Amino acid sequence: MKKAVISLISLTVVGLIAYTLYANKEEMKADAKLSEVTSAVIPVKVVSVKKIALEEKVSADGVFIAKTDLALLSETQGKVVRVYKEKGSHVEKGELLAQVENDLIQSEVAAAQANYEKLQSDLERFTKLSENDAVTGRQLEEVKIGLKNAEAQYRSAKKRLENTYIRATASGNINDDFIQEGAFVSPGAKLYEIVDISVLKLNVKVSATEVLRVKEGDEVKITSSVYPDTQFTGKVTAVASKADAALKYGVEIVLQNKGDKTLKPGMYATAFFSFHNEEEKYYVDRNTLIGSVQDPQVFVVEDSVAKLRDIVIGETHNDLIRVLNGLDQNDKVVISGQINLAEGTRVKVLD
Repeated sequence: MKKAVISLISLTVVGLIAYTLYANKEEMKADAKLSEVTSAVIPVKVVSVKKIALEEKVSADGVFIAKTDLALLSETQGKVVRVYKEKGSHVEKGELLAQVENDLIQSEVAAAQANYEKLQSDLERFTKLSENDAVTGRQLEEVKIGLKNAEAQYRSAKKRLENTYIRATASGNINDDFIQEGAFVSPGAKLYEIVDISVLKLNVKVSATEVLRVKEGDEVKITSSVYPDTQFTGKVTAVASKADAALKYGVEIVLQNKGDKTLKPGMYATAFFSFHNEEEKYYVDRNTLIGSVQDPQVFVVEDSVAKLRDIVIGETHNDLIRVLNGLDQNDKVVISGQINLAEGTRVKVLD
């Protein structure tokens, strides 16, 4: 009797397990069918193609250089007897920097001046005499020639004397000096290096399509890594007439370097050109693209069906990319859910 009860209980348990397994299997089949039904329509988000006139921004990198950066060379020879300005000094144009010995040249200037003044008197005297035919025309002509030669010698001597006084040919700071008292200098020797950083130049390169839109006088925004939170303003002063070997065109920008945030030559900078477009063009969100930039495609929704479309794209502006061909303004382009789509997939557009 006991064995019969145990057998009955065992059969009951086995039956319950079998029923549970069968019920689970049927439920899984029902879920699979439901999944097939629901996956037949893919939810997506779409955006419209925009026809707008954008303000295009183009950036170009360069290095600041000083507008005035010159080497002052000796135009005389002799011993340096006095140095008035040294490295680090600020100088104004025409200011005396140093002096070379000139005692002998001063004597030459005095002699040349005396001879010049004598011949001037002779010319006046011979001119009066010639009016009375007291001297020949040839004698008068010789005096005139002598006066011209004396004037040339006098001017030359004065120039040589002037060259012994080394003066700044531009305002700025002496970046370096190569002169000291007692040293002997020769013509062509480098004496000073003068740099004026109150005005800086930035030379950048732009493409052929961009250079046609750059004009002299245009204002350009400039940033530098040394002052990341500051924006400077420069002005285009020159645009290249021909391209370089890389088919780029040079643009020169001048910046007034004033204020508490002083820039220096040799610092890297970026210039930002803004071009306003009068013509409206087609643009779409760049996140709609699938595939590569070289072979761009998008999905568009037509009658709740996804259609794969090849497009031709142009330049990118932030999150927008220009569409040259393949889309028009009425198209609804999929921006979310593309990963689950294929040609002909039924879709539901989400709000």
